[in-house]
Parts: sequence; C-alpha cells; structure tokens
Amino acid sequence: MRKLIVVFAFILALLGSNLTYAEVQDDSIKSDDALKTFMSSKNSKLSDQALNNLMKSINKASDNYNVDEELIAAVIWQESNFNPSLTYNRCIGAMQIHVNTGKAYGYTSEDLYNSDINIDFGTRYLSGHIQSYGGDVLKALSAYNQGTTRVNKGNYSTKYQSQVSAKMETIKTYVATYVASH
Repeated sequence: MRKLIVVFAFILALLGSNLTYAEVQDDSIKSDDALKTFMSSKNSKLSDQALNNLMKSINKASDNYNVDEELIAAVIWQESNFNPSLTYNRCIGAMQIHVNTGKAYGYTSEDLYNSDINIDFGTRYLSGHIQSYGGDVLKALSAYNQGTTRVNKGNYSTKYQSQVSAKMETIKTYVATYVASH
C-alpha cells in the first residue's frame, strides 16, 4: 500500500492535481485507522497492541506480495474473525494456516502463532495462488481454502470465495465511508 501511495501521488502530480503527498499519505493513515476500527468492531477482545500488530502485518504483507489489504483482511475475518491466536481443526492463527501446509514450507506450529509470520505466509500463499490462476482471485481463494487439487479438477465449492468477496466489499465500503467522514 505504501508503494502504491507514492506512485499515486506521483501520478497526481503529473496530472497537475493540487493534492500533495502529505494529503495522500493522510488518507492512507485514515484507511489504516478505519481498518483497525473495523477489526475491533468484529472482535472486541483485541487489544490496541494486537490491532496495531495485525495492521502492521497486513500492510507489510500487502506491500511484499502485491495483495490488497482489504483482501487480506477479508481472509483473516473469514478464517479467524481477526483472532491471531485461534486454533481450529489443526489450523493456526489469523489466516488459519494448516499445520501440514506450514510444515511443508518449513514452519513449525509455534511459528504460525506469530501473527507476522502467519499473515506473511498466508498472504504469500494466497499470492502464489493468484499468480497460478492467472490473476483469478476467486479461484485463488478457493485454492487457499480447499487446495489446488480440487480447484484444478473443477470439483470445488464457490461458497468460500463468495463469503470472502462479500466481506472484502463490506470492508471497502466501511473504509471509504470512514475516510470520507474523518
């Protein structure tokens, strides 16, 4: 996102816009605040430190793997309701990485409880699927949830991709409304 802000500010300057880099950066800070407020509204048990850590991890992963922050947040909302310490059915952390998947990539269960590692790996994994499916985010989401074998055979449910897409739209609307009103 930070790289995108610099590029956006540069394009605005080329187009003769009166917006400054500081104003564009201010909107980015407002977007982060909006996303933190949204996450807190969905999981009131999150401390300020946990919210800041999630936001930092989402920003970093978004920048590293060129995946929208809202998409990352939507996956986290779907998978764990923004709970970085959730364990369910051998899946761990904010992005609910399966123990066997983590192990195949060299991560221990303990590693996956670290939200920075969990969100970085989950986003890298999702980004790899997005690339594998030629930019088809919906297929990538299904592969993230059900595995590439099912998706490649065409034998997969679209329920997960629909749920995450709806959550992403909810997040985008909330963030846009928040930024416009602050």
